[in-house]
Amino acid sequence: MSHSITIRCDICGATHSSSAADSIAALREAIVKMSWSRARWDDRVIDMCGGCGVREKVPSELGRRCGSCEGGELFDALGHDRIGHRLANALLRAGIDNLELLSSFSARQLRDLEGIGAVSAHHALNRLHAAPSERPS
Repeated sequence: MSHSITIRCDICGATHSSSAADSIAALREAIVKMSWSRARWDDRVIDMCGGCGVREKVPSELGRRCGSCEGGELFDALGHDRIGHRLANALLRAGIDNLELLSSFSARQLRDLEGIGAVSAHHALNRLHAAPSERPS
């Protein structure tokens, strides 16, 4: 009987599966060679694909708008940083283009969308429910 083990990136939702690995530990060891990693994020350990790992290492200037978007309520609410922009773009691709519609989704429903992992889903809902003065500019 053959089985497959899948690991999902907690930021973007990308997956990697292997039928050759006999345990999650063996799969994690194999995907490290593909630039996947485990990282600490808000006191949690998450799995991160190589693409997200590269993007997270890019330095950013605190308190500065990125200059790569024209804003809008999703971008303004989710933050003008790498994760906020990546998340807003994934939501727009999924047809979620306003905060009212976003507020109708649960974390589980958001994780089911292409390009959104558990960390991104929780980030969206945390930002959505944060007071406007607590949101990054």
